[in-house]
Amino acid sequence: MMNHHRRGIVFVASVAFVCSVVFYLCSDNVYSFLTFLDYFEDASSLQDSISDEGCIKIMSIGATEDQTKFNNNAILMTEWRVLEYKKGEDRPGAMYVASGFNQRNNNSNNGINKSSPSTIIRTEDFVANKLKVEKLPIINYPEKINFHPHGIYIRKEDRTLYVVNHAYEKGGERIDVFTIITDDDIDIDDDIPIRLDYKYSITSDWMKKELNGIINSIVVVEENKFYITQYEAEPHKPSPFKLSSEFKKGVTLLRNLLLGPDANTHVFYCEYTPLSSSASSSSALTDNLDCRKVAGQFEGANGITHNADYSKIFVSSWKSITVFDRDSTTNNLARRITIHVPNVVDNIKYDDVTGNIYGGTLNNMFSSFITNPYPKESCKNVGGVMELYQDGKHTSDADDDFSWKARQVITTSQLNSISNGLRMDDYYVMGAGGLGYKGLLVCPVVDRTLYLI
Repeated sequence: MMNHHRRGIVFVASVAFVCSVVFYLCSDNVYSFLTFLDYFEDASSLQDSISDEGCIKIMSIGATEDQTKFNNNAILMTEWRVLEYKKGEDRPGAMYVASGFNQRNNNSNNGINKSSPSTIIRTEDFVANKLKVEKLPIINYPEKINFHPHGIYIRKEDRTLYVVNHAYEKGGERIDVFTIITDDDIDIDDDIPIRLDYKYSITSDWMKKELNGIINSIVVVEENKFYITQYEAEPHKPSPFKLSSEFKKGVTLLRNLLLGPDANTHVFYCEYTPLSSSASSSSALTDNLDCRKVAGQFEGANGITHNADYSKIFVSSWKSITVFDRDSTTNNLARRITIHVPNVVDNIKYDDVTGNIYGGTLNNMFSSFITNPYPKESCKNVGGVMELYQDGKHTSDADDDFSWKARQVITTSQLNSISNGLRMDDYYVMGAGGLGYKGLLVCPVVDRTLYLI
């Protein structure tokens, strides 16, 4: 009898211990995950010392997930809402150009007090009288292939545009390649793209199966050599229940809430055989695509960019940016340095004028995804532009990667769920295509030294 009693006590104690451990692990995961989602942050506290006064919202474009600089005068942008695609849906994407950035104002915005009316007036004048946002015609695009653009990259040497395309059941995962035709072939710094001529698509059975719907961004290092990021761990598959992307995202968030987020997305390096000049563009596909993993352990490998000579590769993943050394002979990535940033960073782009990296940020995910999700617009859905810069204190090449610092240069709720941000001379330009919010936000660049105490 005594032995049964002791066994009962041991059993109860064991169950209590296991429950305590499970509760501790779950509560720790819950707290960490809620912190990651900015649940404990007050929206007003997320406002940076650089305000969004003087920003102008433009509604002449739909949801733009990614944008990249063509030259100092023009930006190329996608139009397509990445989330909530359902099988068989006819929701075509498009490409746009925003131009006029080289028509400078008489006075620079730098050094102007952020509350100065002249800053707002100049931005309003620029948007109203100089900035043009136009849809680009696409010539010779193959019939029966969907165009759902995500990440984009411009190879400036030969004016070639590479577009990640989630064509799903009408074409499969692919990268479409276009020649950029401009209005002036002489003045490279000021010419404006006027159309895109389709050249060919990069794809394979492996890409369509293993990366269906989950390639995010691309960096091209040679005509037939590139890196891509994988922002979700599993390829998209047709659901018999026709569940929305938002529902699937919610299930993923719940799983991460209880178990902690996975770190199982990757960066791939790919090569392919370029098409011969005699190939027909109407059904042109590359041959012999070969891809391999060159970096992993990302929670969501998202944006990817490079420095001036492509010796560094930068990868954004949620609240971090990782810097790699790139071996130009093998194209392997090494010497991984991770920079933790306070906000979620989406797409990132190298700026050839400042030498810095810029990206769109999401500063309050709990509000954006849970309390005020799309299509709601809320002043609590805060985002902006992040700048990754070097502080100049490094004394050797060995210190180079450790000198990179991140700071928020624009914080705003005028455009919800920002996914990209560029600097174009005197202005920051932001878009928010992932969740579906329409429009662009143009904000004046302000000299940060005016606010240093």
